[in-house]
Amino acid sequence: MRRSMRVSLFAMAMSTGFVGICTAQSNAPELVTDRPDFTESSEVVGHGVVQIESGLTLEQTDETARQVTAPQVLVRVGIGSRFELRLAGDGFISQSVQTPSGSVRTGGHSDAEIGAKFKFLDARSGGLDMAVIPFMSLPMASDGFGTTGYDPGFKLTVARDLVRGFGLSGNFNAASVTGETGRSWEREASLSLGHGLGGAWGAYWEVYGALHDGCDCTLNAGVTRGFGGNTQIDVEIGRGISGDAQDWFVGFGFAVRRLRR
Repeated sequence: MRRSMRVSLFAMAMSTGFVGICTAQSNAPELVTDRPDFTESSEVVGHGVVQIESGLTLEQTDETARQVTAPQVLVRVGIGSRFELRLAGDGFISQSVQTPSGSVRTGGHSDAEIGAKFKFLDARSGGLDMAVIPFMSLPMASDGFGTTGYDPGFKLTVARDLVRGFGLSGNFNAASVTGETGRSWEREASLSLGHGLGGAWGAYWEVYGALHDGCDCTLNAGVTRGFGGNTQIDVEIGRGISGDAQDWFVGFGFAVRRLRR
């Protein structure tokens, strides 16, 4: 379940509208995003800030199946210095399965997700940055592309700055997910190491996976590039290393924000 914890047509419309009004400001605080890595940051966007993060992913899920997901969208709205509201979804999902008689294509839109982020610990006072992200998945997907219930969950984030510009962050995620035989708990964990590459460039290396009897684990790495303080583009690439993780994936995306006037 790589992106299911991360759009509805409503979110797509919001992203289109806000991109046009997001302009750079030289005195802006550092732009911190929750993409492209699986690990969510412990930072909130700030009071009055609207931040939109979007992208697409191409996956080879097994030897016969590929999937394209776009536009993945996360809209973040700052309410105070430690709290933000969130709206997210995976957009349209197109799947292609190779069969003996040829390629079979299916497609549909994903569930939507509403949530919030609350930063309850700051590194300046506690040595660590920590936040919690409660969320609710809404059953808005096409048949076969989501669940049929309202599925609650949470993400616990932790981060710490290391020496020489490195930073370490991790998540623990849990959600009660509706299935064919009822509800079950799904758990995920991640660990990400980031570092600046000079100028507006940054990079990260990450491992994450779904936890059950073993781990459906994936290795992931990516590069980000900032422009003008309020815009970022990114690219990521990953490969499954154990369990039922996808064979490989590649993703591209961007983030933009509008600061409070």
